[in-house]
Order: sequence, then structure tokens, then C-alpha cells
Amino acid sequence: MFFEALDSPFLIFFRSSSSLGIQVHHLTPNSILHISIFVHLCEAFLGIEPHFDLCQYFFHLKLQPSDSKVDVVGGAGMQFRQGKKLLYIPYELTDKVINWKEMWFYVKNDPSSLPHRTPGPPIKRSSWNSRGGNVDHVNFLLEEIEKLKADHQISGASVVVHWTLQRIQPLQRRVHLGFQYTSEEDPTRFTRSKISEVELKDQVGRLLKNVVGAVEIAGSFRAGRRPREVLLRLVDCS
Repeated sequence: MFFEALDSPFLIFFRSSSSLGIQVHHLTPNSILHISIFVHLCEAFLGIEPHFDLCQYFFHLKLQPSDSKVDVVGGAGMQFRQGKKLLYIPYELTDKVINWKEMWFYVKNDPSSLPHRTPGPPIKRSSWNSRGGNVDHVNFLLEEIEKLKADHQISGASVVVHWTLQRIQPLQRRVHLGFQYTSEEDPTRFTRSKISEVELKDQVGRLLKNVVGAVEIAGSFRAGRRPREVLLRLVDCS
């Protein structure tokens, strides 16, 4: 399930981009969580395909644990750019994951299965600090994010709760995007079973900290509430 969940078109582009040179095993667990929240925010709350330039506006990559000593596994961390966190939806990740590498393992890479892995640690590139392009798109989406926060109090917890209730994996290859989700019979669900309130609270608490009070998920899109046409056009603009 883990490798299957890391097979969305967005993440494939992210990790295989010749300008970034990132592979899945290079990313830390918190980096994967940042990407998951970003992907589902774009699909379910902004009503667009994940926007790579918007991602670069908020985040950059940094060698881990330091520039002088780079880990092969988890050697690249995705972090907020200075001054950009306040412009994004609010959330706090749980404290740094300790000893997570001990729970990882390698399996045989049969043909047409897992992506090819190049040995060695990540190599820092100038593109890691690129701020992307499409300024008009990014500025428009920043305004949409501000509306989500002001009108619906959307936060990182909102995004995690939303994908958990829908029983989907944000980074899993799916037959359609989050704003096309239909119902409990939707083919993108990995299970038909519902999650209890206790389980939901526990899952959110394992990913994010300082989540208090009710978590709002209003303002999201689905098949019965499609995004405005102007948002959909962003996907096709050059």
C-alpha cells in the first residue's frame, strides 16, 4: 500500500523532474505529508490539479540532516520558505519523526512495478530553491486560499479530515481528481468501511499537533459541487 500510495502523477513529476532529481526514498516522512496536504488542498478545496508552481511558491527542498552530511534515505526535506507559512493554510506537523528508517524495507523491483531507483543520496540543485513561474496563477490561487481560511476556517487538519472521511490516499494513482469524488461508492476509495470519530481523531493527532476544537471541511468540491470554470481553466493555461 505504501508504494502504491506514492504513485500519483503529481508525485511522479515531482520526484522524476530532471531539475529536482528527487526520488521517493530521498524524502522525509514530513515531506510526504506536506505533499499530501498540498495535493488534496488543490484537488478538493481549490478545485484544480495540483499546481507545481504554487507548491514551489510555498516550499523548497533542503538537504538532511545537513549540507555536510546527507542521508541516502530521507536526505531531502521539504520546508516552508521564509515568510510563506502565514500565507498558507495553518497546521503544525507532529514533532520530528524519530527512528522511522528502521521501519522501512526494500523489496524486489519487478518490471513495470516500482519506479527505478538510482543509488546514493540526493544532490542539491539550484532548482530546489526555485520559486516557480505562472505568477498570475499563483496570485489568483493565493487569493482563493485566503477566502478558504476566512470563509470556512480551512486548515491542514481540515484537509486531513476530509481525505480520511473520503477514505482515499491523496498520493495514490486514482481514476479521477478529488473534486470529482462522488459518494461512498466512489472508485477512488481504498475501503468501503467508514471511520469512527475516535479513529479519525487518533489519525489526525498522529499527523498534526495542537488541533483543538471542531475541524471545518466546508467549502470543498465534489462531483455534485464542481469548481468554477475559471479554476478549471487554470489547469490548461500555459
